Amino acid sequence: MRRSTRFLIFSLLALVLAAPAQAAPDPLEPVNRRIHALNRLLQAHVLGPVAEVYVEYTPPGVREGVANALANLGEPITAISSIAAGDLPRAGNAALRFGINTTLGLGGVADAAASLGFPRRPMATADAVCSWGVPSGPYLVLPVIGPSTLRDAGAMVATSAALSQLVGPEAFLGWRSGELFTTYASFHAELQQIDAQALDSYAVHRSAFLQRRAAACPADRQAIAEEEDEPAPREALAATD
Repeated sequence: MRRSTRFLIFSLLALVLAAPAQAAPDPLEPVNRRIHALNRLLQAHVLGPVAEVYVEYTPPGVREGVANALANLGEPITAISSIAAGDLPRAGNAALRFGINTTLGLGGVADAAASLGFPRRPMATADAVCSWGVPSGPYLVLPVIGPSTLRDAGAMVATSAALSQLVGPEAFLGWRSGELFTTYASFHAELQQIDAQALDSYAVHRSAFLQRRAAACPADRQAIAEEEDEPAPREALAATD
């Protein structure tokens, strides 16, 4: 999973630097840019240094075990989201993974399910909402969390509220914070490289996120296709005459 994540990041970077960014609604760009700048400051002075210490002083096997255990706690969300999306095979896979890894995998520290032929296939509630054809809405940059859309952020808030009620806010925040941090720490160096090479860090992150969501979300792919098929505005056509 780590290698595939890094491959995805570098692939998106190459795609973004090689081609113009996809047109997408960004009416909140001034606010988004301010939050993006704040996030970069947090990464440079708080998250980045902590992630570097974590990676340097924690053995790779321990980091992998922590990431596996945190990911295992997300399997019930994948199962529920998959059912909501009508993807019963993925829901069954998630349920089996949770049962196998919680028992044979010592609470999820070891990914025993993958070796038995049940690879991790995560699905968030935002993916389920996307499968219903709900449009993405404006692009958003969330504090600390980073790129999102109105649809995805709404789904995340609803899920967070439900889980906080179900397991308690302390347990939920502990799990979610740990998952976000370990994910960030795993490719902190790659993100630094992207930001260092980008002329406009905000535009690069926005384009990469929207292209990744379009690859995973049929509704977003359709929206982009429709935008590309739209005729040019009358003013633009007049300017080319």
